[in-house]
Amino acid sequence: MFEVLYNLVVQHDLRLVIIAAAICMLSAFACVSILVHARQAKGAARHVWVAIASVAVGFGIWATHFVAMLSFDAGFHVGYDIGLTGLSLLIAILVCGGGLWFAAQGTHRGDLALGGAVVGIGIAVMHFTGMASLVVGGAIEWNSGAVAASILLGMALGGAALYWGSDPANKKSRWVGAGLLTLAVCSMHFTAMGAAGFENCYAIVGETDMSPANLSLAATLASIFILLFALGAVFLDARERKRSRLEADRMRGLADAAVEGLIVCDDQAIVAVNTSFENLVGGDKKRLPGRSILEFIPSSACQALLHGGQDLVETELHAHNGELVPVELVIHEIDFGGKPHHAIAVRDLRNRKEAERHIRFLAHHDALTGLPNRASFSARLESEIMSAAEMDKRFAVLCLDLDRFKDVNDLFGHAAGDALLRKVASALERTLGGDQIAARLGGDEFALIVPDITTPAEAGHVAQAILDAFRKENQKTHDGTLISASIGIAIYPKDAEEAEHLMNCADTALYSAKDEGRGIYKFFEMEMGAQLRDRRLLEHDARHAVVRNELSLVYQPQVDIKSGEVTGFEALVRWDHPERGRISPAEFIPVAEDSGLILQIGEWVLRHACQQAAKWQNPLSIAINVSPVQLHAPQFPALVCEILFETGLAPNRLEIEVTETALVKNMSRALSALRQIKALGVKVAMDDFGTGYSSLSNLRAFPFDKLKVDQSFIKSVDSNGQSAAIVQAVLGLGKGLNLPVLAEGVERPEELEFLRGAVCQSAQGYWFGRPQTIDVYEAITSGTTTNLDTIDFEPMRERRSA
Repeated sequence: MFEVLYNLVVQHDLRLVIIAAAICMLSAFACVSILVHARQAKGAARHVWVAIASVAVGFGIWATHFVAMLSFDAGFHVGYDIGLTGLSLLIAILVCGGGLWFAAQGTHRGDLALGGAVVGIGIAVMHFTGMASLVVGGAIEWNSGAVAASILLGMALGGAALYWGSDPANKKSRWVGAGLLTLAVCSMHFTAMGAAGFENCYAIVGETDMSPANLSLAATLASIFILLFALGAVFLDARERKRSRLEADRMRGLADAAVEGLIVCDDQAIVAVNTSFENLVGGDKKRLPGRSILEFIPSSACQALLHGGQDLVETELHAHNGELVPVELVIHEIDFGGKPHHAIAVRDLRNRKEAERHIRFLAHHDALTGLPNRASFSARLESEIMSAAEMDKRFAVLCLDLDRFKDVNDLFGHAAGDALLRKVASALERTLGGDQIAARLGGDEFALIVPDITTPAEAGHVAQAILDAFRKENQKTHDGTLISASIGIAIYPKDAEEAEHLMNCADTALYSAKDEGRGIYKFFEMEMGAQLRDRRLLEHDARHAVVRNELSLVYQPQVDIKSGEVTGFEALVRWDHPERGRISPAEFIPVAEDSGLILQIGEWVLRHACQQAAKWQNPLSIAINVSPVQLHAPQFPALVCEILFETGLAPNRLEIEVTETALVKNMSRALSALRQIKALGVKVAMDDFGTGYSSLSNLRAFPFDKLKVDQSFIKSVDSNGQSAAIVQAVLGLGKGLNLPVLAEGVERPEELEFLRGAVCQSAQGYWFGRPQTIDVYEAITSGTTTNLDTIDFEPMRERRSA
């Protein structure tokens, strides 16, 4: 160490030493800056940048050495061999270039250190080749320990220079690398000079040897060359800084404008986030970089995204307040700051999950009462039959129907009727216990399962407890709406062993209870089969209804809520029996479906409705309900095509309405038939949406043209928060799927106003017009008017005044 300091302070001109260090610093900065650009470049451009960096550092090391040699006083005149001097420059360029090429091609940080060590070797080889170019007499004596130390210093500091100085994201690292590389050159040079002994040397400079003056000129030219390289490197660095800053600002603005949360991460370390992610987790985005994404996302989801090859994962996000937010993660690889990173988009699924919960509730529960619906009850009944058959047990099915419920609606309004239904459901839930289940099948019809009974009397006790609960509820009522119900009971397996038959038995017992005075319960008895015989008579008469011309069509208008214009009509079938009078479709349609007569009746309805619509001067749409039995008939699509051809009705004016029940029976056959019908240009609507199954998979499996919200949800939608939430959920679903939504059963202006505010497209119901013969709406069908308010007929005036 003493020899090195003595050599530096005493035997060198410190002014020239400082110049040599400045030259070295400039070349080192040029080398490191250009190397950074080379690592970011691709193909031939990378080799060009490596070559430029090699020339810059080679000239810098060479100039540093010989400028420092000019400052060295050996005690006598020295000269320089031209060939070896030039060779030392070539060695510096080639060996250092090899190290820089290895560092530029490397994919790991260790490759940078190894490349820097090769640069250190190049510094040492250049130095000792330059020392060999000295023309002196005698022999230079070398201190082997100091020589080894100088080589190791050059390698260690050269490796550190490229390892710490080549980070494209950290601009300050370039100055750190330049400083370390300068230290590598200077420490190696002066340590090696301290290892050289000139005690036995003397001057023998010849005419052909390069003089110090010529060497000074060469070093000056090299210094200018290095200065140009350094200025070029500074220019590149400044341009890169500006480009990076502009790109960062642009990307930050785009990221913050995104609705989805965005995370940029290096493996599991967060590098940057946008404002949406900050709002999602509730933290400060300035404090999020540097933290692990495992703090917010479960490790299983991270593993699947980063290492499992999955591009999309659904999981839960851990917010700062402890809330678990359902999210969907989508990952992409991006170039961020010149390095590959992962960009993870975080989609908030709370609204979607809430909508799905609404739909699931809609599919399995009655929206008004909260009880299981018909689909849930049917599934539970099938399960109970299987369990009872295996365990050899008995259970009871109770069918409950409110007495004179229609009178409640007529006298007190539908809002009172809905309130009464909710009170019934509440009383049922309080009365039943254990595994007993109550469901609302529709309207004022309820059903119950009482499992694991030993005697029929137990089912009777349950029925009586329900009637007693209704009486207690009536004692608290002050609005005049009283609960009165009749109950029919069927026992498995005594009365029936199949679900449908068991329900028929309970239903038969129910009507027997109504016939005997209402407000009581009755067990099924074989004598009650008279009602079944009456049902068969109805089926017999229905077979001749078409031939005897007893069927007729009535039409109910469908109205655009925004404009008030009629957009079409729904055709509804009516049966005027010569002895029984007008029979409700709710009574004869189930009979027709069970017997297969619905195919004949459905064809009659379809043909006559199309014939009538084809005559209208105003090309309004005509909607026709199609039974599941019709839809599953193999010839139904061909029948639709035939009727359209015969009547001349434009296919786009015909709208087929199907319920989800038609899809559940045989999904593949139903979807095949619907696709054939749509191929004709006919539109397909999902009717009574919200009841039955209401499966999202059905909406995804077939592209319906319209959703019709069941009228049970429209009743008192303006005052019933639960109904309002469900209707809004369905409207939101329709908007998301780009499906128009029609609300059925609009009977009051308040309901219409709610739908208008909820941006529902169209509606139908008594508020617009009751089902009438088409001649009542002649002004609409002829195109004279498009607004119902201009039609003057008595039922309409009565409804308007009400």
